[in-house]
Amino acid sequence: MTASIQNTFSHVVPETTSRISRSRAQKKAIVEEFDASGLTKTAFCKHHSIATSCLSRWQKALSPEASADGFIDITQSVSSAALPRPPAEECPRWQVELELGAGVVLRVRTG
Repeated sequence: MTASIQNTFSHVVPETTSRISRSRAQKKAIVEEFDASGLTKTAFCKHHSIATSCLSRWQKALSPEASADGFIDITQSVSSAALPRPPAEECPRWQVELELGAGVVLRVRTG
């Protein structure tokens, strides 16, 4: 391409930008900075040259509910004294029964 043609089209074709690879710690720092900034997501991302979709993805990935294996801990400390006790004849076989829907029942047996 000649120099005159190249100069004519240089304003039309944006310069290519390289992708920035960020560590988990860097992403966490950016999410924390956004949370403390008081800015809208759009304003914050524009100021930091980050796509809003990236910030949203980082927020979701770094949320307390998310973990590396997709496991969400729903355990709760409950005193066994606070739980109702079924009649003795119902106790020996199943300790936990969980109805999952669509006719699926998960049962955990004692011993």
